[in-house]
Amino acid sequence: MESEALTQAANPSPAKEGEIYLSVVIPTFNEDRRIGKTLASLREYLDSRHYRYEVIVSDDGSTDTTVPIVKLIQEGWQQLHLIASPTNEGKGSAVKRAMLAGSGRYLLFTDADNATPIEEVERLWPFTPDYPVVFGSRHISGAHIHIDQAQHRKLLSRASNLLIRFVAIPGVWDTQCGFKLFERNAGKNIFANVHLTRFGFDIEAFVIARQLGYKFKEVGINWTNDPDSRVRAGREAIRTLIDLFRIKYHMLAGTYKRVGYIQKTGLSREEAPTMSRVG
Repeated sequence: MESEALTQAANPSPAKEGEIYLSVVIPTFNEDRRIGKTLASLREYLDSRHYRYEVIVSDDGSTDTTVPIVKLIQEGWQQLHLIASPTNEGKGSAVKRAMLAGSGRYLLFTDADNATPIEEVERLWPFTPDYPVVFGSRHISGAHIHIDQAQHRKLLSRASNLLIRFVAIPGVWDTQCGFKLFERNAGKNIFANVHLTRFGFDIEAFVIARQLGYKFKEVGINWTNDPDSRVRAGREAIRTLIDLFRIKYHMLAGTYKRVGYIQKTGLSREEAPTMSRVG
């Protein structure tokens, strides 16, 4: 089954003439040690594809040399774009800005550390005809973790996932994996309604997707932990927990029942959407 899916993935549905087929969104904050290598990896892969693409780096007020590095790479790569915020507003804000700016038929959000290689998008393509949102997961059948997290980070991650499933998104095993593919209209409709600016934005995006009627598919991917991660597990777990209960409050208050569409609805929606995972 998996080999069949990967064979189909080599041929995503054809792009229209002149259309940007894939927009790759990368949020950054003080990533000068990694962003050059990540962009080189992206370019090598994307230049070998038969469709048009763009890469959008959305910088969240970096104080190092991330922005100058991206600008230098831009000089020889016309498909690379930069959105630079003068201040640090949070990863959620950076992703939202780029998702709303992307013009591809599909919008792929991925992390600057390249923990999930861009080639893994081929695992997601087979499901795009039926699912407007297809996302990578580290915690279901088919996933492969090549360098594991430290034990305390792993425990925090699993505990957070359990709580997120219980409080907000039942049926989804990994809301926080930074590898998510959206059909253009679904992505814009979802992120136009996202208000959380930091690490809880992923959870809110799923809640909004469900409210808007978009089906989503969870797919096991290859993932490599970066031991040089800048994310402080304890601090961000607390922030995510606070955001989770903000989301729950808004769910109970009916806030998400008032979300709306800014684009044509695109791929099919359902009044009672299902959530599915590969396993």
